[in-house]
Formats: sequence, structure tokens, C-alpha cells
Amino acid sequence: GGAKALLATALAIKPIVEVVDGEVAQAGKQRTRSKALKFLVDKVKSYEGEVNDLAVLHAACDDVDEFVAMLQPLYDGEIVIGDIGPVIGTHTGQGTIGVAFSS
Repeated sequence: GGAKALLATALAIKPIVEVVDGEVAQAGKQRTRSKALKFLVDKVKSYEGEVNDLAVLHAACDDVDEFVAMLQPLYDGEIVIGDIGPVIGTHTGQGTIGVAFSS
């Protein structure tokens, strides 16, 4: 509800969701944006399969290039950068960033 959102904003809590095989689930919460970005990098790093494609999707993020630079050592190919679509963007808002990969 509204109180929960207000508290999360005040504490700078960044919720993290993941989609695996079409199922959306909460993957965690981090207290700052930098911790949330590191969490995403660590998530890719800990993946046990082979990453064939890697993309970063964002909604008007100023730090997208920094995030891509954090991911680059983990992937030999080109990291595709794209915009988050309007359906997801409506729910998440400006500043949202995500990583997608296939194996």
C-alpha cells in the first residue's frame, strides 16, 4: 500500500524482481541503487549456465553506461542496451534498470 511505498522511498529501498520461465518473483531488496546494481551483477556472475545473449534495459537512466561497464568483464560479446517498454515502465517508473540474458 501507500505507507509501504512511502517507507521504502524514505529508506531508499530498491525492490528487485526476476522473471524465470515466465514467472515473476521477488529476488530481493537492496538499500541503495549502487547495492542494487551490484546485486544484479552478482546475479549474472553466479549463473551456472552459459550466457549466450546479454542485454541491459532501462527507463531514462543516467548511469546505464556505468552499469554496462560493470557487466562487461562477465561477457565476451556485445551487451545490447535498450529501453524498457511502456507497460513495464508504467509500473516501475523512470530510473529503472534491468538485465536480461538467455542461455
